[in-house]
Amino acid sequence: MMTHEQKIRLGIFLSLATVIFIAVAGFFIVPKLRDPGEIYTINFRDTSVQGLIIGSLVKYQGVEIGRVTRIRVNPADLGSVLVDIRIREGLAMKTDMSAVLTYIGLTGQKYVEISGGDLASENLKAHGEIPMGRGLGEKAGDIVANLDTTVKQITELLAPENIKRFSSFLENAEKGSATLSGVIESRRASLENTLANFEKASLEFARATEKFVPMTEDMSRMIRTLETSSQETLGNISKRFSSEELGQAIKDVRAFLDTASVSLKKVESVLLEQQSELTRTFSSLGVAVENLARFSREIADEPSTLLRTRKEKKK
Repeated sequence: MMTHEQKIRLGIFLSLATVIFIAVAGFFIVPKLRDPGEIYTINFRDTSVQGLIIGSLVKYQGVEIGRVTRIRVNPADLGSVLVDIRIREGLAMKTDMSAVLTYIGLTGQKYVEISGGDLASENLKAHGEIPMGRGLGEKAGDIVANLDTTVKQITELLAPENIKRFSSFLENAEKGSATLSGVIESRRASLENTLANFEKASLEFARATEKFVPMTEDMSRMIRTLETSSQETLGNISKRFSSEELGQAIKDVRAFLDTASVSLKKVESVLLEQQSELTRTFSSLGVAVENLARFSREIADEPSTLLRTRKEKKK
């Protein structure tokens, strides 16, 4: 059995433990409830964060979305500074977002400006790293570099040799213009005649086009008439002959063509058989003609040959 004093001590201990537990829980939970959101980290490399403090604003396209919660030098890389930010609930951070430091007026203070992001991109997980974008310093450096390049190019352009070349070009252009003006003046009449002829040709082409339009219409009417006549003829044929009669006529035509093809093949075979005989006959006839021609030349050259031949035969 517990005494009354022990019960009092146990009650006091439980009460103190409960208070301590509530205090510790409140220390960790109240900030969460007061400022809910997810923590993300920005790695500002080779960039001064002077003017950025804990509690500085974090904006997305000018709209406040969170606060800076921690600023520290990167222990793994002394050339960069890690800035933790807490983004309020309701805005999903994207992997293609970037962060830059922006000045607040002329006070020298800075805030974090986040930009970019696409709805189709993946969400950035809590405690993920937001890449650093190009800030005003980088953009100013680019502007200075571009100005320097422009000044160099202008200086090169205004060099004495370039000015001399440009002056020579202007002189040549002036001479060319004067020459061209003289040629145009000397050929003015020819140009006027050419333009007049071109105008006449245009008028004649327009008249020819006007004549061509009725011709086209007549041709269209003729085509329509021919189409109508063809349809009427096909209709009359279909009315005059039934499908069976047309089929029989087609069969008869096919049979006639088959018979004619067979006959032609037979004639071809006969001609092939007689081709060798005809060839020999023509060859013999050619030899006979050559002999007769040679004999005629010999008689024409020496007619006495014929008389000697006859006397020899009589003997």
